[in-house]
Amino acid sequence: MDDTQGSGRPQLDASYPAPPDYYKLFTDTNIQRLADMDHNEAMEDPELKFLAVPPPPKTGSYTVFGRMWQVCDQLPTLAEQNITQLYPDGPIDRVAELKRLNHSVLFEFLELVDVLVKDPSQFSTCTERIRDVFVNIHHLINEYREHQAKETLKLMIQRQIDSKRQATERTLAKCKELEQTIEQLKREAADTKDEISTAVASEENQTDSTVQGNAEQHIQTQITQDGLAKILEAVQGLT
Repeated sequence: MDDTQGSGRPQLDASYPAPPDYYKLFTDTNIQRLADMDHNEAMEDPELKFLAVPPPPKTGSYTVFGRMWQVCDQLPTLAEQNITQLYPDGPIDRVAELKRLNHSVLFEFLELVDVLVKDPSQFSTCTERIRDVFVNIHHLINEYREHQAKETLKLMIQRQIDSKRQATERTLAKCKELEQTIEQLKREAADTKDEISTAVASEENQTDSTVQGNAEQHIQTQITQDGLAKILEAVQGLT
């Protein structure tokens, strides 16, 4: 989307730029027309083409807030940026080149100080050289971005693997602990069962002995009562 109004002029100086004029085309009638129409036909309609979702761009560039961006994001070369390349082409030792460019910055800064003392009107040449050195440094550093992204991704994946491995180890340890607890509970249950069986058997024996003793006592009591009844009958017969 362009940063322009209906006048076509970019609104980059406004804190709150006005929306483009085609927002007025988003009416209920046009939305219904768009729903009833083929996409290709909508793209040919002067009003509905702003409502239809365009296909994603594959090539070219676009502007956002006054800055140009490439659809296929890639690191532009120094030549494309109109910057003088201060290191050789081909395979190079980037660490050594970065150190050399860092020394160049210090040298150019001393040159700038000398120019400001002797002829301040020539300072722009020194600042341009310093700018070129810094842009070259940033370009070399940016060439590491792809490698940095890969290494960062590898580190993230390795951390996830380590985290899942630790979680698995904790789970296995907890399962082993639970198995030991279950085995202990089984042994305690078996011991308790044996104790209950012993106690029940002992109680049954005591109950049988008590019942037998009570029966003998009852028989003896019954015999005694019968004997007393007979004696009483004999005494009554005598009288």
